[in-house]
Amino acid sequence: MEVRKLNSNVSVLQPKKSKSPNPNRNNYVKKVHRRRIAMIGIIFAIILIVFGVQIFNAHRTYANTMDQIEVSKQKLSKQKSTQSDLKLEVSQLHDTNYLEKYIRQKYMYSKSGEQIYNLPDDVKTTTIQK
Repeated sequence: MEVRKLNSNVSVLQPKKSKSPNPNRNNYVKKVHRRRIAMIGIIFAIILIVFGVQIFNAHRTYANTMDQIEVSKQKLSKQKSTQSDLKLEVSQLHDTNYLEKYIRQKYMYSKSGEQIYNLPDDVKTTTIQK
């Protein structure tokens, strides 16, 4: 800053006027700004990539968990149906008529004086057409 004295006791401060603008200085300032913007852009891109990977991993983990839940629900429904079938069988085994029939069928027992005949399950019948 340059001090100029007027005819009075008060002096006025005025900025120094540069005689010629420095072109090297302006180019240097532009280079610095470009470098800073490039660095900020690179840092921003890295941050976006890191957060993108985190979001992708979280989504994949969520999808895997949902698949496991679905498989567990299917297993649970299968076990519940098996349990209900077993409860029905237990209640039927308390019935003496059903119990006798079951033992005869499964273990080939018979009452005294009773004859058992085994027939094949897959009896093929053929019809002859004339």
